[in-house]
Amino acid sequence: MKYGLIGRTLVHSYSKEIHEALGQYEYNLFSMEPSELDGFIGARDFGGLNVTIPYKKDVIPLCDQVSDLASEIGAVNTLYFADGKLCGHNTDYEGFLYAAKRAGIDFSGKRVLILGTGGTSLTARVAAGHQGASEVIIASRSQSDGDKLLTYEELDKVSDGIEIIVNTTPAGTYPNNLQGVIDLDRFPACEGVIDVIYNPFKTLLIQQAEGRGLKWSNGLPMLVAQATAAAGYFLGTPGAFEDKNEEIISAMEQKMRNIVLIGMPGCGKSTVAKALGKITGKTVVDMDDEIVRRAGISIPEIFARDGEAGFRNIESQVAADLGKEKAQIIATGGGAVLRAENVAALRQNGFVLLLKRPLDKLATKGRPLSRDVDALRKMEKERMPLYEAACDMMIDNSRYRSKKALDEMLRKALNL
Repeated sequence: MKYGLIGRTLVHSYSKEIHEALGQYEYNLFSMEPSELDGFIGARDFGGLNVTIPYKKDVIPLCDQVSDLASEIGAVNTLYFADGKLCGHNTDYEGFLYAAKRAGIDFSGKRVLILGTGGTSLTARVAAGHQGASEVIIASRSQSDGDKLLTYEELDKVSDGIEIIVNTTPAGTYPNNLQGVIDLDRFPACEGVIDVIYNPFKTLLIQQAEGRGLKWSNGLPMLVAQATAAAGYFLGTPGAFEDKNEEIISAMEQKMRNIVLIGMPGCGKSTVAKALGKITGKTVVDMDDEIVRRAGISIPEIFARDGEAGFRNIESQVAADLGKEKAQIIATGGGAVLRAENVAALRQNGFVLLLKRPLDKLATKGRPLSRDVDALRKMEKERMPLYEAACDMMIDNSRYRSKKALDEMLRKALNL
């Protein structure tokens, strides 16, 4: 029996991994042009399908029956058979509410702003309404129709009272990372943010929410929960796989996330990166090595030719490129945290680990800014607050005298 996802561009989809993690069936991705849709669905040569952009509306007339919920939303993302009839349903609704509940976000009595007007926006506005939102306001790039549909430029009319923000636009999705349509600082009453993007894990909007201590969710819990819900319909057992959600979310995060090592020059980032690469099987990338590769000369030569500013410019380009990708161990240079844009880039998909080591134990050879202990002491005073603000965890890297001890510590600390 054939199961899978239909859409136009599916190259970055995680759906196959999620569905096959259930161990129930093989799941494939079917990219197709609009002209192919009717024939593919009409052949009915499948047991169940998920539907994504741009076909969530187009499949509705091809169904024998559509659930009341999918009709209310105006979009179908799940096709399955019941009593010989092709049924259309919307499990994005279940996935969206799962993500909200998991993050502790409650729509009841709240003023909700939804960014975007596509199929996921339709799902979010119905879900928020069903959960008792006091008001739902929609914003888009170019449309405006009174107080309920505003352009992004008009949001100052309502920004003071918005309590929950939901982004359903693709702004900030790979490869156009760190883009966005709003600045969270415009919304002082905001207490929760859901961004349905899951590539990267932390968009600029999510990073702003995290920095302000707000409740937040990216799109991965929604993606997983809608998939497990769809699997239940495919197999005639609705709700049977919800208890698998957290296991799959955790496994995907563990597999896809980067581990980013930061800290003073000479604190052992390259050594720890190699150890983590062997433990995890992830690709090890040294930012300084990548800078040298791009520049075609050594780091001391870059400083001599272009000064520190020239070096930092190359470093920012490398951080932006590496931060987009996944499943890497990234050893940064000691000054990578000096620019906020580098930290934002590296935190997108990265768990940031700060390595500490006493000043007298730091390596200095071949390091233009680490001339002596006085220079290092001044550097540490300036940089340590930036390291601590950027990191998710700190490890004292002066305590482990053997590779075995280091490996054991890393496995325990990172739950590997």
